[in-house]
Amino acid sequence: MNETAYTDARPPLASSSAPSPVAYVLSALAAILMAVASVAGVAVRGFYPDVPWAAEALRGGDLVNLLVGTPLLVTAMVVAARGSHRAILLWAGALGYTIYTYAYVVFGADFNDLFLVHVAILSSAIWALICLLSRADIRMLAASFDSRTPARTVAVLLGGTTVTLAGMWTYFSLRQAMTGRLPGGAAPPAALHMVYATDLTFFVVPLGVAAVLLWRRTAWGYVLGTVMAVMGGAYLVNLMSAAAFQARAGVAGVAAFSPFSLLLDLAFVAAAAAMLARMTPRRRTRPGRTHQARVLTAPHSR
Repeated sequence: MNETAYTDARPPLASSSAPSPVAYVLSALAAILMAVASVAGVAVRGFYPDVPWAAEALRGGDLVNLLVGTPLLVTAMVVAARGSHRAILLWAGALGYTIYTYAYVVFGADFNDLFLVHVAILSSAIWALICLLSRADIRMLAASFDSRTPARTVAVLLGGTTVTLAGMWTYFSLRQAMTGRLPGGAAPPAALHMVYATDLTFFVVPLGVAAVLLWRRTAWGYVLGTVMAVMGGAYLVNLMSAAAFQARAGVAGVAAFSPFSLLLDLAFVAAAAAMLARMTPRRRTRPGRTHQARVLTAPHSR
């Protein structure tokens, strides 16, 4: 499959793609609170007063938040401060992971001692992502991808996952509406409601939008496609850890390991790595000189 790079002849925005200071502050707050909350969730037995299916899933998620989510967020912030465009997309992906994860915790878990901390993490991550992407020069980030970027290959992965999840959750939801029956298994009905609502809102729809835009090779497609690949790769680790904790606690109907989840996670990680690897580092230019530099370096027309 032939791939072509995103190109845009217009001059970039006058502002640089340096992240907003507000994004740094809110992301740092989210990272610190996530580390604290995750330690409590993993170390304090019985911290989550939910049914075992949910409590163990949350504890498994906390372990990944501590070992993957927080380090990824902090590392991306530090490297982005040095001018890395790749790090900005990793940062956005880490924030997306944080939002998706804590949407489950805030809206799905029973009250616990750190409820307000969980709300603060979710709120900080949402506004940090808004501040980060609203300040970023999306066209400049997209122009960093070279002609060998596997845009449509990654778009197929994102689109295929979107269609599969949307199809499953829509089918089960419509069947419940018509017959009153939900899928059997370990998850209680309230948990299934939470899973369907959170997946469709915070993952499936953004994934589908990213897939379409990336297939069309738009500027936002390159950015969101990479961000969603990072987010999906991180969250699937969370999902596998949750299952392992549930199985270890003896929750009926839950397998400790899912080969399909592992393969899908490897596919998302490979997609994120492939996108990031095709980004060409570009030096930031000062506002006011960007357009002049492009004019001076542009090839002469004949």
